[in-house]
Amino acid sequence: MRNFWYRLRLPTLVRRMLVAQMLLLTLLWCFFLTFILLEDLRSPPILTGSETYETLFSLVESMEDRPQARNEVLAAFSKALREGYGGGEDPELAINLIVRKHNEIIFSSRGAPTEVKNSLLGEMQRVRTGDHTWTSRTLKSARSDVEVTLFTPAGSWNFFIYLNSRGYYVMPLLVCIPFLLFPAWLSIRIAMRPWNRVVNEISLRTPDDLSPLKAVPRHRELRQTVDAINDFLARVRESAERERVFIADAAHELRTPLAAMRINVEALQSSVISESQQELLAGIVRSNSRAARLVNQLLLMKHSEAHIDTVMEPVPLTTLIQERMAALEPLASARGIEFEFFGDDEIHVAGIRERLVSLIDNLIENAVKYSPEGGRIEVQLQSRDKSAQLGVSDAGPGIPVELRERVFDRFFRDPNQTQSGSGLGLAIVKAVTQQHNGRVNLSTSAEGGLMVTVDFPNPSFA
Repeated sequence: MRNFWYRLRLPTLVRRMLVAQMLLLTLLWCFFLTFILLEDLRSPPILTGSETYETLFSLVESMEDRPQARNEVLAAFSKALREGYGGGEDPELAINLIVRKHNEIIFSSRGAPTEVKNSLLGEMQRVRTGDHTWTSRTLKSARSDVEVTLFTPAGSWNFFIYLNSRGYYVMPLLVCIPFLLFPAWLSIRIAMRPWNRVVNEISLRTPDDLSPLKAVPRHRELRQTVDAINDFLARVRESAERERVFIADAAHELRTPLAAMRINVEALQSSVISESQQELLAGIVRSNSRAARLVNQLLLMKHSEAHIDTVMEPVPLTTLIQERMAALEPLASARGIEFEFFGDDEIHVAGIRERLVSLIDNLIENAVKYSPEGGRIEVQLQSRDKSAQLGVSDAGPGIPVELRERVFDRFFRDPNQTQSGSGLGLAIVKAVTQQHNGRVNLSTSAEGGLMVTVDFPNPSFA
């Protein structure tokens, strides 16, 4: 129930358009009703017609010899007129009736001003008596000297009297609104379908997908929005490409001087005897190694994000993982870290060997870097229904759940992490995984560290 009221209070475009349609319908109906009532005020139908007058003429003429009965019938007739008019028994608000014979009043409605009389027979006239103005019309019988005058208040109160007595004008609006809500809602939902397709396409995109939107509606208003989004994506795509080119060029330019620096420093180490100088040179070598590793990571990032223009071939993933673990064994042994590998029979995946090597190396090197000394790193490769799953787990500090999406961004690192690094390792892993149509997921390992799982689709077995 709480969710229902929350969604009800939440503003939506569909509800806004629906309310606007209903308000517009109500406004148009009010204009129509006001026009009808004003026309009735100018020329009340009960006065412009002749049926009421003819009925009164016949009644008075047929009961000429019975004055008392005639007056009783006329009083009942006047009361019926007032009830139909809607003004009640108040003579200042109700319709009034005056009957004259030989210019003498033989009957008048209760409380009616008897001085009301038209100067022109058959014409609608405004007659003022005291503080009141009346709309009046008088007709004379063609068969006798009987005159009947009907008059109604001409003030503003008459409008509300008409409104009260003609409630049937309002009823169609009240009846139609509930039945119009569903067609109006349905029409708005149908009109919103092209935009919903655009929204669905955007929601299914990955952060790295900056290609133009394919769902371009034909409607002019929506097409302008989609065109603006595509222009924005094009600018972002160009900016990202310029950034990648700059990083790649900078890495290429830095590679050679870093290598020359390392050679020169190592040559100096062999000729320096002082221990303090040796420590300084060793620090330079370590800094050079970190810089060289960053350059290599940048170049790997460039290759991992590049479009694959070569045909993928079956790669023996089980053998490749074992080879890379053997190559990285000295790195783990230096910190007393033990490798464990659990794998099925040889599994082949369609891919590019060099890029798979960079993926495996980054996973294992990250695990070694963040594992405590004397820890254990577990590497698993097992077959699923339609995929080969590679898992690397460690006993390190792990990654908080709220940061597990951001760590795939280039150069992003956990603010609470004290280990040095470039922030490119997992970005390279994700880029290579996407190139191979796979998925990468982060979770907590059994030891409380990080568990990285990579799924490669459509494996084959030797």
